[in-house]
Amino acid sequence: MDFTEIAIIGIDGEAAEVVSDLFNRYGYGGAVIEALAPDFEKVTVRTVLPAEDKDRLREIEVLLALIGQALPKGLPEPRLQPVGASDWATSWKEHFHVVRIGRRFVIKPSWRDYIPAAEDIVIEIDPGLAFGSGLHPTTQLCLKIFEEMDLTDQELFDVGTGSGVLSIAALKSGAAWVRAVDVDDVAVRVADENFERNGLTNRVETAVGSAADKGGRDWPLVVANILAHILIEIMPGLAAALTPNGVLILSGMIADQENEVTQAAQSQGLAIVNRYSHEDWVALIAKKTSSASKTS
Repeated sequence: MDFTEIAIIGIDGEAAEVVSDLFNRYGYGGAVIEALAPDFEKVTVRTVLPAEDKDRLREIEVLLALIGQALPKGLPEPRLQPVGASDWATSWKEHFHVVRIGRRFVIKPSWRDYIPAAEDIVIEIDPGLAFGSGLHPTTQLCLKIFEEMDLTDQELFDVGTGSGVLSIAALKSGAAWVRAVDVDDVAVRVADENFERNGLTNRVETAVGSAADKGGRDWPLVVANILAHILIEIMPGLAAALTPNGVLILSGMIADQENEVTQAAQSQGLAIVNRYSHEDWVALIAKKTSSASKTS
């Protein structure tokens, strides 16, 4: 089967949020999001369609035009190009390179060579087609938060693990144990392969599931790097997964969605104790007070 690749190039966080949601709904295999060097403030969002599905392509083009009219900065014209089945299976890899995030984290695609410096924490991944290369700005915010935390002997619940980047980063920063879940069984398979690639299978457990699938226990640290509307939907489960005084990292939102996510967290007895941002992207640190009600 041949495909048509659709790419929206060099857009900001607000636009990327809407376009990636559209591509995840209508594209074949979801959206691939690539942050652009050197400053990673802009991203490119890609998806593919079977070449013969002209009706779906026209539908996406119409929806992109409507999105462009609604956004203050509009949208660039979509770039369309044909790709063969074998080309699409490998061509997306061309967009991923070795990238340093923060002071020490280095994301290294499994097919790239890299000689690490002494203090580097190298995360080697094969992200699959749509499950996170570590280049999305919200993932980068989480990694920068990790750099500021002492993760030594920490136990972490990673909700929406995708390719497992954040779990790998935590484990390589000294965390003792991680439970990583995702609602997509393909993402869990990709994450399992990446845990094995990084020699971490003896310190991680994985499952297909969401916040409610906490492994029969509560966690002192929970991270959820997911779209804002999903964060809001699963907030009761995220709060219930925390130990008293546990810390929750919430990422995946743009600034316009921050108030809604904050209100959802506060409604579950969580206090927002810190905020991180980069351009349109926001991550929040919430804490479960010992007096907050606990639901299992």
